[in-house]
Amino acid sequence: MDAVANHCRVGVDDRLLIRWPAPLPDGRRIVLRHRASGGTVEEPVGGDRTSAALAVGELDPGKWHVRLMADRTDVPLLTDDPCFSFDEMRAYAGLPRDRAVRVVRSSEGYVSLRVRRVSPHAEVEAVYPGEGEIRVEGRLAYAGPRPGEGARLTAVARETRRTVTRDARLDGTEFRVCLPVDAFAAEEPALWDLWLDAGDVHARLATRLDDAPGKRGKVSFPRQLVPAGERQMSVRPYYTGKDELSIASHLVPEETG
Repeated sequence: MDAVANHCRVGVDDRLLIRWPAPLPDGRRIVLRHRASGGTVEEPVGGDRTSAALAVGELDPGKWHVRLMADRTDVPLLTDDPCFSFDEMRAYAGLPRDRAVRVVRSSEGYVSLRVRRVSPHAEVEAVYPGEGEIRVEGRLAYAGPRPGEGARLTAVARETRRTVTRDARLDGTEFRVCLPVDAFAAEEPALWDLWLDAGDVHARLATRLDDAPGKRGKVSFPRQLVPAGERQMSVRPYYTGKDELSIASHLVPEETG
């Protein structure tokens, strides 16, 4: 019962594929058990088989423990697979989905599934502030390609609801947009939330697919100074507590002699 899987991942077809380096004994089963409800899904494995595949796209949201069972005894499934590839995650998020299934491996090597409901967002992959601009590149997540549709980025000031809009380049799911910082310096000090609109998709800019949550206070971007009358405004992108990309514009304090 201590067989260690060397592959354990969810593919773009929403099937959990598990492989072992050698066949398991007869009578083995993979059991998925929902932590909250106790509901289970089972798949036989063993004999001459070295793999198992389970459909997981319709699982209820929440955490699912993955167990290896023989007769009436079951133990946590163990794997030495990291269970994560950024390229695989991007491919998975490139299709329209209303829920996402992800394999989670504990520090001890135990396997579980995390199922959560999702809605489209604009996954930010690169931010380039400089030379009076903020350039952002990324791709739509969970929306699918938008062929033939124009796209626009809309920045919304949280307090005044004033908006700044710019055309964005959209190629399939990949987007690029360039924002002039002086457009944000024209407003009183403000925090701006960023949205990408493509057809019927209204997607918040965020970075969530990189397996590195909690960017606020850890990832920082340089500010740019823009004249604002006789004073200057500081404009810089930043991440919120939800790993969403926003822009802050603030008056630079005057130096006192």
